[in-house]
Amino acid sequence: MAPLIRVCGDLFLERISLADQSYEFGQPLFGPVKKPIYSHHKMSKTDSRPSYLLREFDRPLYLATHFGFLPIEAPRVSEEDLKVIKNSPRGGELSALLRTYLEKEFTNLSHPLALSYKKNRGYSLHLLGLQSALAESILVRTALSILEDFGHKHLVVEVNSMGDKDSIEAHERELHHYLKKVIENVSTEHRKIIKEDIFELFKLNLPDAIKEGIPPSIASLTTSSREHFKEALEYLESLGVEFRLNCNLLENKHYASHTIFVIRDLDDASVLASGARYSRLSKKLGFKKEMPAVSMHISASKKLAQKERIYKDLPKPKFYLVQLGREAKMKSLPLIELLRTNHIPIYHFLGKDKIIPQLQNAENLKVPYLLIVGQKEALEDSVTIRNCNTRAQETVRMSELPAFLKNITL
Repeated sequence: MAPLIRVCGDLFLERISLADQSYEFGQPLFGPVKKPIYSHHKMSKTDSRPSYLLREFDRPLYLATHFGFLPIEAPRVSEEDLKVIKNSPRGGELSALLRTYLEKEFTNLSHPLALSYKKNRGYSLHLLGLQSALAESILVRTALSILEDFGHKHLVVEVNSMGDKDSIEAHERELHHYLKKVIENVSTEHRKIIKEDIFELFKLNLPDAIKEGIPPSIASLTTSSREHFKEALEYLESLGVEFRLNCNLLENKHYASHTIFVIRDLDDASVLASGARYSRLSKKLGFKKEMPAVSMHISASKKLAQKERIYKDLPKPKFYLVQLGREAKMKSLPLIELLRTNHIPIYHFLGKDKIIPQLQNAENLKVPYLLIVGQKEALEDSVTIRNCNTRAQETVRMSELPAFLKNITL
């Protein structure tokens, strides 16, 4: 079973055990699994969960499981990891995550694969194997839910796009061309910095007249990159959150691509979370082909440190969300958040578009109820609830769904 199904499952054992069955209808990124997943991981006599899964986790990691994130131990960053992308601690951590991905044989798990961990009081979320801009929206929604749960009420998402490799190279050429026009007004010290990395133009304290004329990265996007960014903005809009374009947002050109995003606290303008795609890094680490990868890092804060409750198990959901169509997928994340805030856990499989894998997994999980959002339901802001045993069903408005499920008699 794919990790995006695993929203608030009971024991991780049950959720992972379905992974092999999912290969009947789709192969993982690196080919079919030749051995059962459990043969690859040591199990204790008292706990049948794979060894890479955390046995205890705090509230932010618990909240992330609602959106399908699997809590694991934080990867250890080695000297070799830091050498992959020079002078980039963030690049080193991302390299460590991908190395751990190979060493722990996460390739054998069904994809998309969502991972989360805690490090230095901050939290990292990774979504691997999902090319769609749905990945960015899952990360943003998850981070917002964590931050809002800890008291951050006035948040805004800032977003930009670097595009693909061709877009980045085209943008670099535009920046160099622009720099030639204004070089006489740039100090010697700033010239040295820009010579090392042309993207420093966006970070330096340059005269306003120069900064206002710097070509934005979105002006150099290829057609495919523009489509990806358009999709990302549409998903953000579907979340119903405040967001705005920030052309100064750029990441390390040696591994980052496409969407760059931060979550800012409007009360003090501080950045609470930041993320970007880093798919290009996988080829640098020897992957056979580029693996779609996107991450979000939630910074440590006093509010995040306030709640220290420790969780050992997750509740077993009675409901499985089945979504069909792009409009339905856009309605799914707000719906999951609505149910989460009403303490109703559900299974879901947002990483797949076809209905057969979702229904097969629902059957394997033996859930008593399906929550169905198709094109009709998406347009009407409704959900059809079906009893898996009797086939009886009823359609209710999304806003009324929590109350209906808490007192379900269908």
